Amino acid sequence: MTRLGIGTTWRSRAIALLLVVGCDDPTRPEALDVPPFVFVSSDEGAPALYRFEAGTITRLSAPGTDDRDPHSAAGRIVFTSRRDGNAEIYAADLGLAGQLRLTNGTATDDAPALDPTGTTVAFVSSRSGTPRVWLMDVTGANPRPLETGSATFVPEGSPAWSPTGDRLAFASTRTNASQVFVVVAAGGSAIQLSHEATGAFTPAWSADGGSIAYVILSGGPGVMRVPASGGGDATPFALDDGGISDPACRGSICLAVTGALDAAGDLIAISASGRTRRSILARAADDRQPAIIVP
Repeated sequence: MTRLGIGTTWRSRAIALLLVVGCDDPTRPEALDVPPFVFVSSDEGAPALYRFEAGTITRLSAPGTDDRDPHSAAGRIVFTSRRDGNAEIYAADLGLAGQLRLTNGTATDDAPALDPTGTTVAFVSSRSGTPRVWLMDVTGANPRPLETGSATFVPEGSPAWSPTGDRLAFASTRTNASQVFVVVAAGGSAIQLSHEATGAFTPAWSADGGSIAYVILSGGPGVMRVPASGGGDATPFALDDGGISDPACRGSICLAVTGALDAAGDLIAISASGRTRRSILARAADDRQPAIIVP
């Protein structure tokens, strides 16, 4: 009986040890629970916004509106629309009801990003003659350029708010090839994070604000990741022969587009570590620009 008791105890401990080791196994696939998100698709003609939730796709845009560049925060969605022949920025609720046009002019206004509190929109505007990062209230009031520390004739793009809303990442060509920079939300001198020979584009923050993913074109495109503090080197995050682009991260998951070089992008989910990925949408339509919905 004693031997049986010792044997049973040892076996229980061994099983428990295997479970612990299995959970820490770096080769073990990670769970990928895909949250609701909005994306752009040309499935029914002109680019339009669609919502994906629990395996169901719902069209949000009205026919012919040419909507793109979605971003969600604080229960709202901001996006770019070319419905009137010029790129302008709109805000709406999560079902795209109650749409409010935020910009109205001859300049190109696009790439909007709503801050975590839902009060301020960062966007790219050519109203000063060169595409630059601007800010405005979520009502469209009080538009003002963001001071980033470079000459106003240097193009900028792809603004992205940090999870705490105190910093903005963006792309700039101030050092020739496009690179990713970070600046405090109030404006100031930006810190250069990327140093890619072929350029770095479309930054996306990690959930904890500790790192930033961005797209490179060399051998891809693919996605790299760099510390947001500027104190470390970039490392590969998601690379694929078919190309990966359009990263969007929240919580323990990132969404992205594979087949980025083709005319039919497919949406995938990637774990925050970059080790595990799986297809979400693989269809004939060109699906791109995923934006995780933030209620």
